Amino acid sequence: MLIHYLLLISASVMLSKLSVRPLRALSYTDTPLFYDDMGCMLSVLLSVSFTVSFYVKTDIISKILMVILLFCLCCITYTDSQAGYIYDRFHIVILLIGIAQLFIKGFSITDIQDSISGCIIGGGFLQLMNCLSILIFKKEGIGGGDVKLCFACGLVLGLKGMISAFIFAFFPAALYAFISGAVRGREVALGPFLCVSIAAVYCIGML
Repeated sequence: MLIHYLLLISASVMLSKLSVRPLRALSYTDTPLFYDDMGCMLSVLLSVSFTVSFYVKTDIISKILMVILLFCLCCITYTDSQAGYIYDRFHIVILLIGIAQLFIKGFSITDIQDSISGCIIGGGFLQLMNCLSILIFKKEGIGGGDVKLCFACGLVLGLKGMISAFIFAFFPAALYAFISGAVRGREVALGPFLCVSIAAVYCIGML
């Protein structure tokens, strides 16, 4: 079992390194999305995504979609925590993953309704919180990137999955915000907490 796992990790690292160069070529408003010193970090993130998808018992297309989604969530976690910004390209990719999942499921009315409900709850709930923050505190409490992230992920997770992701994200985020605000007096990025909870709910749902 150990040898099997080591071989899997080695293969994942090799595939990751092949994927790093085109990913490093991505840019946003002439600013590179990933710099030269991030090659190791990208390899690790891709390796984790490959490894997790390998152990999920599903078809190959779903495995590929899972790798892409997990990698996007990892990248969002990194960029939001470091720069406080979530790139729209990740939202678009996640939306395409949600549409691809609907194709795989046969585009049934039930699945479409569930996905649309997830989008509405995901993006709508955060937008409502943001509006309340503007009315009460006179400033934005939720970033637009977080709203778009949850809207896109709602298409992937569906209604119940998105509600579960909110529950898993908000309690640790609120606790961290309370401690961080009291100690350092700084704002906390919500994106990383959302990404971790969304990834957890998605992986559990695939088991």
